[in-house]
Order: sequence, then structure tokens, then C-alpha cells
Amino acid sequence: MHVIVPKKSLAEGLTHIERIIPTRSSNPGLSLVRIELGESGLICSGSNLDIDIEATIPADVASMVGRSLTGEIAIPAQVFGQIVRALPGDQVSLQFAERELAIESGSYATKLQLSELTAPRVTFPTRYGGELRGSDLAAALANVRYAVAIAEYQAIFRGVKLEFGQGTRAVATDGFRLAYYHLAEATGLAGEVVLPSRSVDELIKLLSPASNPARKPQGHPASKPHPASKPQDDKVKPADTCRLELTDTQLTVSTGRFRLNLKLMEGNFPDYQRVIPSQFDLHLTLDAKGLAEAVSRVALLADKTTNNRVDFFILRAAQDRTAQDSVNQGALQITAEGTYGRSQETLTVAPEGPEGSGEALLQMALAYNAKYLVDALQPIQGKARLSFSGRTSPSVLLSLEDPGYLAMVVPLRTA
Repeated sequence: MHVIVPKKSLAEGLTHIERIIPTRSSNPGLSLVRIELGESGLICSGSNLDIDIEATIPADVASMVGRSLTGEIAIPAQVFGQIVRALPGDQVSLQFAERELAIESGSYATKLQLSELTAPRVTFPTRYGGELRGSDLAAALANVRYAVAIAEYQAIFRGVKLEFGQGTRAVATDGFRLAYYHLAEATGLAGEVVLPSRSVDELIKLLSPASNPARKPQGHPASKPHPASKPQDDKVKPADTCRLELTDTQLTVSTGRFRLNLKLMEGNFPDYQRVIPSQFDLHLTLDAKGLAEAVSRVALLADKTTNNRVDFFILRAAQDRTAQDSVNQGALQITAEGTYGRSQETLTVAPEGPEGSGEALLQMALAYNAKYLVDALQPIQGKARLSFSGRTSPSVLLSLEDPGYLAMVVPLRTA
């Protein structure tokens, strides 16, 4: 059988599959990509037992002589992918014989021996109970991914929680920081699941177009109008709506030419709402990018052996009560000290007190892990509102332009 496939589509599909298929495994069949012929084109699939993936590649079936392409045909995924990406032409000719696959493109030609091993056969649901805009789901996951724990012993914290209900929320925490992103759109599913961080990474890459990095989902009630309400920029093409199906053991995502089965983590995610403060002593509103850059600069001299510590000292100037429409004026002093010296940067701020009081504390001193603070600021575009509940209790960061995002960072304990 002879099949003509666009090189770009084939290379893209194989790239996603290769990231999932293990290069080394106690089960050699897991390193293979299964190839079938479907009504929509060539179907390539693989699995690592935690993630199943299927990619449909548009293809022109030039001829079928006395046989059909079955699911038993399998070849090493890494080798096949490397060859396809290196091909000189825009079209790839695949000639399937009894025991080999002939590949031609432009001036290049080669033959690969078909594996006698059996590649895993992956199956997907025939119906899907929910759907959500793919770019929104990818952005919500990307905005909280940084807060996932990396230590083996932290178990359930090494995943991202997805809550399906009247809205859709992604949550991640490692015990020292927390982030959630809430989408007002409901998927049609109901339940709470935890996806492993590896599965989250693959889902983000699959749903996020390279020209439109996942950052700020659209459609939140207080956000800008949904892109569907206005003409799209030709350079920015959001991912198609993805279909979702949830079982007791896996979440299935189907979007465009790809389908994924994602195995769920076992265990109970803690009640994160209980640790988010609701009362604060002091608030600051600053440009998120400017604050992140200032913290990063100061942290260059921070002692890496003391949690990359940077100190915040917030000072409110005495207010002239005789002046009309007076505004609290103050300064945020950011400092760090390490082996090579001490660094400092001062930002002008307008401290605010608890809601309704109008009065802010005269001063407050806190210390943070600089990386944790910068990571929490990265998803925020425009102004960020920092709320401080005390020297050792969690601080909360909100985006004034996108109220779906919330981050929480626990200050470092100081003597």
C-alpha cells in the first residue's frame, strides 16, 4: 500500500507521540508507534501506560493492492520520527510491504524493517460528556503549573487538581505556595481529579499553539470579551474546542487531530481553601512585571543556601490629615544579602489598610523565596494586588485585570 503524507503534519504528530513513548522500557513494545489506516487518514498511536496518545495524519492513499493496513504494523517511534524530521521534501511517500516500510521524500529514500513486537493498542471513548475551549484549558493549567511539588515524598502535591462543576478550576500547591485559575465556563462534567505533572505538561504543549503561548484565558466575566465576539488575528489561531470524558481512572481529551487518555493520580487533594487568608493588614498595588524584575535583580546577590531569600520592608509615610484627597505614600524596599555583597532596590508604593479602614500599618517587614515570588507574578499582566496578612502567614497575589487568577506565597520565617 502506498500513502502520501504532508511532512509537516506527520512530523508534528510524531513529535507529540515521541515525547510520551519511552526510549527505554522493560516492555520493548512501548517504544513502538502503531500505524493504522483510518477514514480520516493515517492513525499513529503509542503509550507509556500513564498517557495514551493518538494522532490522525491527513493522507492520500494512492493505492491498496490486495491488503489493508492493520494495527499490527509497528516501528520504533524515535527512529521513524528522526527520519521524518530530516526529510528534504514537503511530501512523504510511505510504501508498506510485508516486512518493511519504504520512505521517500525529495531526493532521499530509505527502508525500515517493521517490528515483530506488538505495540500497545489504545482505545478511546465513543462519546464525550463535556467540552471546553482548548486554549483556555491549556492557559489555566500553564498559569498554575509552577506551583506543583517536585519532591517524591509529596505525593498528591506532584499533580494539578482540576475541578469540574459550574465553572472549571485548576489548582496546584507544594505546601509553600499555591496557585489557582478559575474559568467561568463549565465543561458539562462534574467531579474533581488530579493529573500528574507530566500529563499536564503534555496537555499544555498539545493544546497551546506555538504562536499563542498559554498565559491568559479568555471569557472570564471580568476579563475582556471572548475572542469569538470579534475577528481573530490571522497570526493568532486559538486551539479548537476540545471534548472531555471522565471516568474513575482517567481523563480523556480529544482535540483536532489528537486524542489523549490521562491516568489520574490516587489520593485526596487537601482542602486548599482553608489556608487562603481572608483578612489582611496591608495591601499594595504595583505593576507585576516591574516588581518581578526588581525582585529578580535584587536576588542576584541572595544567598542560595538560605532559600534565595529577599527581604521586603514596607514603610508608609506620615499622612497629612489636613490635606484633602490625601493618599498614603510609602516605599517598598527590597534587599538581599549573600557571599558577594548586598543589593537593594526601592519602589514607590501607596500602602492601603484593611478593607473599609483606609488606614495602613506604618511599616511591615517580610522575607520571601525570590523564585516563589517571581513565579507567582509571571502569569499576571498589568497591575498586581499584593495582600499581606502578617509576617509569617501567607501573602496573596491577585491580578486586577484577570480576577480568575490567585496566587499565595508563604513568607520565610526569620529570627
